[in-house]
Amino acid sequence: MRSSRLRPHLPRPAALLVAVAAGTVLAFASASPLTDGAAPAGQVGHPVDVVAAPLPVELGDDNQDGRIDEDETGWDCRTMGNRICGPRTAPAECRGVGSAMDLCVTVASRPPYGWTNPDGSRTDNPDGRTLIADLDETPGSPEFASALAVLDAEWRQQH
Repeated sequence: MRSSRLRPHLPRPAALLVAVAAGTVLAFASASPLTDGAAPAGQVGHPVDVVAAPLPVELGDDNQDGRIDEDETGWDCRTMGNRICGPRTAPAECRGVGSAMDLCVTVASRPPYGWTNPDGSRTDNPDGRTLIADLDETPGSPEFASALAVLDAEWRQQH
């Protein structure tokens, strides 16, 4: 007897694997807590608690606002801010300056700095206390406050 040329169609192994994977995905999707919350027939739905993971808190950020402020435990006065540690005492160059006291103390705390000009020449400035002592304006006058603002702006421009 001769066998028939028509053999029954047998599924290939890859097709079986795809069918099983698709069925597994559909089964998990229907039971997923991320759906509309309705449980499939015959199953009891369980409420899902969504917990927000806390943002990482930087060590020393006491109020957890994302930055370390001057009065927090992570503040290092030697490397942060104006690098003045302890109570803010006015240097001798800033006595009698009136309302420009904060700006004067800030400028006085600056180290020597310099820059190279476009023509290749070099400009070097001494530390802030020396710059303040060299000002011709009278401490406490509006001109003195303006001169401090110019020194501060120049330093910020170079840094």
